[in-house]
Amino acid sequence: MGQQPGTARAIWVAGIGGLIIGHMLWLAGISAAIATRTVSSWVLVVAAVSFVLGLVAGFLGWRAYRQRREVLAAFLCALPVSPVLLSLVVLGVTYL
Repeated sequence: MGQQPGTARAIWVAGIGGLIIGHMLWLAGISAAIATRTVSSWVLVVAAVSFVLGLVAGFLGWRAYRQRREVLAAFLCALPVSPVLLSLVVLGVTYL
C-alpha cells in the first residue's frame, strides 16, 4: 500500500511547523525568564516545563504514529526538539 499523493509533503510541512512552533514557544518562555531578577531560578522552571511537555508531546506523537496519523505524529514529535535541546544548552551555560 502506497501513500496518497501529497502525504509526504504534508508530513514534511507538519514536522517543520512543529520545529518552528516549538522554537517560538521556547523563545517566549526563556524571554520571560530572562526578564526577571531571578534568572537562574526561572531558567530551571522553563527547562523543567520544556522537558515535561517534550515527554508528553513525544508520547502523543508516538500514539498518533501507531494510529497511522503520520501528519499529526510528525508535528507532535518535532514540537519538543528545539525546546529540549536549547534548554539543555542554556542549563549548561547557566550552571557550568
